[in-house]
Amino acid sequence: MNRILLLLPAAVVSLGVIGCGGDSHDTAAQEQKAPVPVTVAVAERVSESANEEFMGTVTARNQATIEAKVQARVERIPVALGTRVNKGDLLAELDTREFEARVAQARAVFEQADQDLKRFETLLQQQAATQQEFDGVKARHAVAKATLTEAETYLSYTRVLAPFAGTVTQKTVDVGDQTSPGRPMFTIEGQGVSQFVVTLPESKLGQLTVGDSLRVSLSTIDTIVKGRVEEVSPSADPVSRTFMVKMALPNAPGIRPGQFGRLLIPAGGDETIFIPRNALVKRGQLDLVYVVNAEHKAMLRLVRIGRQYPDRLEVLSGLRENERVVVTGQRDLSDGDPVTEQS
Repeated sequence: MNRILLLLPAAVVSLGVIGCGGDSHDTAAQEQKAPVPVTVAVAERVSESANEEFMGTVTARNQATIEAKVQARVERIPVALGTRVNKGDLLAELDTREFEARVAQARAVFEQADQDLKRFETLLQQQAATQQEFDGVKARHAVAKATLTEAETYLSYTRVLAPFAGTVTQKTVDVGDQTSPGRPMFTIEGQGVSQFVVTLPESKLGQLTVGDSLRVSLSTIDTIVKGRVEEVSPSADPVSRTFMVKMALPNAPGIRPGQFGRLLIPAGGDETIFIPRNALVKRGQLDLVYVVNAEHKAMLRLVRIGRQYPDRLEVLSGLRENERVVVTGQRDLSDGDPVTEQS
């Protein structure tokens, strides 16, 4: 019995030595872990105002409704919805027979008047015709020339052309339809930068000026862009008590005419801390971020989130101004891991 009791302390000592050796090895392995490459951003204190929101629509900077200038039947339509056209491209071709006949008739009258004018010029030089007779022939010649020009112009209207480069967004006629002046045939929207059109209450009249930079929220593409005021209606509509504002939008991907948006007009507020939205790490119901400390280690920090925007988050507590938070590479991180910052 005594022999067994004497052996137990020795066994305990041996296990303690083994256990201590294992902890030392794990600690050394953690210290020697290779730094994880990450991208960081600085927590910024921003004067974030409360905003008034006003609904508006993204439109093309150049938009035109194409109408027929003459009454004729549609013979050919070489474009379809979504077709991109250049300035001067053919959109539709109308029946030309009636207008070609008018041109032929006007040309015949003009040629006869031109011959009479040349003949009377000779007679006037020979004093075989009076100045009054020559003036009458000259006037008839001018009328015949104007009539021919008018007939040729109407003939040119049978070719409906694109007024600028853009995309066909509406087509309201088909081959065989009878067109008439004032009846829309196509709608073309110009390519390039779009604009945001919003109607504001007359109480805002005078608060916006050309050149002002304001934020526009586009929910369909989940982003906020900065627009520049280009046009402000000088007076309000007496019926709706509103006025129109047009803003230039940046040439950002995803922005297309017809999209719904909201103009955000600051209404005053306090300074607060914001971080990029992709810095947030969710663990169940907890909101966390990795903060890079002076030793270049990523420390997990609990934060409280306030207002949320598509690209950034308001931090109510848990972060100080100018602290660096990890925005990419969190998947490979654990609390306390060494990191190397990438640009």
